[in-house]
Amino acid sequence: MEENQNFSKDNNTETIQTENTQAEAKADKHLITLHLSHKNGSKTLHLKKGHLIAASVAALLVLGGGAYAGVSYLQTQNRLTNSQQQLAEMEKENRKLTQRTEILENENEEYTQHINEIQMKTEELENKMTELENTKQSLAEEINNMSGTSTDSTATASAENGDTACAEANLSTACLSILENGSTSQSGEKTFTTIVTTSYNKATSLSAQLDKMNVMLDLTGASFVDVATNVTETLAQYSNVPMGYPLEEYVMSTEFNPDGDPTISDGRVHKGVDLSTRSQIVPISATAAGTVVEATYHDDYGYYVKIDHGNGFTTLYAHNSENLVEVGDTVKKGDVIAMTGSTGMSTGVHCHYEIQLNGIYQNPKDYE
Repeated sequence: MEENQNFSKDNNTETIQTENTQAEAKADKHLITLHLSHKNGSKTLHLKKGHLIAASVAALLVLGGGAYAGVSYLQTQNRLTNSQQQLAEMEKENRKLTQRTEILENENEEYTQHINEIQMKTEELENKMTELENTKQSLAEEINNMSGTSTDSTATASAENGDTACAEANLSTACLSILENGSTSQSGEKTFTTIVTTSYNKATSLSAQLDKMNVMLDLTGASFVDVATNVTETLAQYSNVPMGYPLEEYVMSTEFNPDGDPTISDGRVHKGVDLSTRSQIVPISATAAGTVVEATYHDDYGYYVKIDHGNGFTTLYAHNSENLVEVGDTVKKGDVIAMTGSTGMSTGVHCHYEIQLNGIYQNPKDYE
């Protein structure tokens, strides 16, 4: 019995050792062992080295991939930004080129139009010069015929009137000489157009002549303007239509406001204009020819002059320091009729100027 009990104890001991050995072997296979407790019991988790290595490799791959993706994204973003900047610069240059192209096209059209105009003017000049050349040829032929007739009848003409025949011959010779000096050729060819061979040469060769003609026309036009101005001024002196203002230098202090518009000047009713001379006493001139119908003093106007210009026009000049004309005087445009002042209802030296047409007040600005 004792031997059996001892044998059983030995077997149990070996079994326990074997289990411990197996547990130690299993423990050696696991790097980390986690024991989790819960209400229904406990659970053990074992992490092997391979699992940890695999997790580490996976983490490295994820981190490396994320870093590579981030770097690639930044590089792509930079390239995209650079491409957008280059595209914007290219669009800007393209706009500049487009604008320059439009400018060049416009200049080309203007140049072409200018060349066409010069060609037309050149052709007109050529035609006129051709007509002049043909006229010279016709005159030369007639003079030659006259000269030949005079030569054939020289003997008879000399017997009757030698001086007359000689004068006719001399006249023919002189005329031919003038024509020869004035013309480069006696033939009907247009030798004066030899330099006009192409459109460019035509424009170049005649542009200077056209410029000279323009200068001559400008001088003639200026002379005509002077003459027209003198005529206009002479007629204006006797014109019965008011024109301009009665002062040479002035500042318009109050404008025409017959309806009392509050947005005009000081907003009060004003049936003329006030021309301030800044405290200077200066001459007042008639703005048209006419007859003085009033030259007196008024409580509101002070010293004033009224002129009847006929055709329904009258003008009035008020607040004068003195009147220089009398009722019945005839005046021309520009004649001095009074001196500026501040008489009557006035707050400063000025000229109150009115125009009426058939009794209706007119804005003097409409007659500048």
